[in-house]
Amino acid sequence: MKIKYSVFLAAILLTNAYCSATEWYVGATRTYTLPSQVRNLVADNDTVYLDGGVYLNDATKWTKKNLKFIGLGTGSNRSILRYSGDISNGKGIFVFESAGISDNPYIENIVFDGAQVSDADGGNGAGIRFQANNITIVNCRFVNCQNGILEGNGSVTTSNVTILNSEFENNGYQLQNDPTHSGYEHHIYIGASTDTLLVQNCYFHHPRGQANSIKTRAQRSYILYNLIDEGTTGYGSWELNIAQGGMNVIMGNIFIQGPAGANHGIIGYDAVTNPLEDFYFVNNTVINQFPGNIKFFNTVPASGINTFKIYNNIFASVPGASNTFFSGNTPASLDSAGNVLSTDYTTFGFTNAATNDYSLTSGATAAIDHGVNAGSTAMAYPLIPVYQYQSHTSALVPRNPSGSSIDIGAYEFEFPSTAGIDPEFLSEEIKVYPNPSTGIFHLDFAQLTGEAGNLEVYDALGKLVLSSTAVNWSSDYQLDLSVSPNGVYLLKVNDGVKLIRKTLVIR
Repeated sequence: MKIKYSVFLAAILLTNAYCSATEWYVGATRTYTLPSQVRNLVADNDTVYLDGGVYLNDATKWTKKNLKFIGLGTGSNRSILRYSGDISNGKGIFVFESAGISDNPYIENIVFDGAQVSDADGGNGAGIRFQANNITIVNCRFVNCQNGILEGNGSVTTSNVTILNSEFENNGYQLQNDPTHSGYEHHIYIGASTDTLLVQNCYFHHPRGQANSIKTRAQRSYILYNLIDEGTTGYGSWELNIAQGGMNVIMGNIFIQGPAGANHGIIGYDAVTNPLEDFYFVNNTVINQFPGNIKFFNTVPASGINTFKIYNNIFASVPGASNTFFSGNTPASLDSAGNVLSTDYTTFGFTNAATNDYSLTSGATAAIDHGVNAGSTAMAYPLIPVYQYQSHTSALVPRNPSGSSIDIGAYEFEFPSTAGIDPEFLSEEIKVYPNPSTGIFHLDFAQLTGEAGNLEVYDALGKLVLSSTAVNWSSDYQLDLSVSPNGVYLLKVNDGVKLIRKTLVIR
């Protein structure tokens, strides 16, 4: 892979810029008590820290690049941006409106609660409204919003959106005291301005107003190792809506269609208007809890999908349901192998379906050792799950085949519910920008405590692709993986005190 000069230059400029950042602190006992009060004070590359507590009715449009927003609250005292009533800016609580002006924000450990705008402004208020280039969201919560995250700008074509370890609850359009009103806003809506979307280790549940859990028009979407649950009272539509095609890797997720949803469909594929049209649905566990007519897939296009691969998935339903595998059209490019269908998910052999623990017991004989090799995507991304979801507040658990073949579904038998968890996967002592990237990553090591150490990078199959010793920790380390194929990589950093791991994505 060759690095374009503009990408390489941008990485150098980003590296140099982080050296002169200012830190701003916001809180009830601080000089600045609301985030909006530092809006006109921050410069490019600054960091805004929010103390724990509730910041009421404060919405801000940010107009600087490379800003970092980090909530310092924990437990029951998280950093909460809560809005009551319509937001006057017509868009959302945090707004990044202009490409080239408000690019590259990083947002961590903040709760966005109650974002809504008036019907006159479109009725699509968002916790985060993003219309610039590249955003990373880590360990955030979006609740009671018309949209949790709403992304899109017709003039942008190369933005990357990364959403990690976050929770989405009770989002969607809702008239007061009318939970079933259909406005079709969503937990996440990602527009066609996004080149690459990565959603990993997140928890989506209880949508309202026929919201989609994830709706994406991105050119490339990686939906990896998430729990997407409509819940017993959630009134949503699609758990995943591929709105205009693209290259989609959907792997290692648990999808749950609840008993009270609106359209009783789980995966939607609406159109083929993106340049790439490849769909990979591998090693997911898909549960239907609605006792009537349901559809696992609804595929609208009659032609134009180059790849439609469905491998190693568990499809399980409540007894008595009428299960339709495909409604609309069955793709001519359908490639299906290693899947299993159960008409009673309660007897399949899951550990505890009542608590959404869909790991396998020894009774899941239809899944254990029955998977097949799913190969890789047309762009050489390996279709081998390397992690397993446990909780969006915990690290992903490494997945290693325990038998003669990979198991079917999102979990490998003998899933280590308490063992093998490395909490450093969630550590923010290392920050990575941008991620995904085309191979050039900026690493901020400023919070590491050791004087020097080493780093290693492994591909999805566990092969060492890069090793560097005697690394001096700083805030401007550049990692060059530009000669490596597209895919997911594991970064291991040892600072002499602890081992820290991060997931990297090359697109």
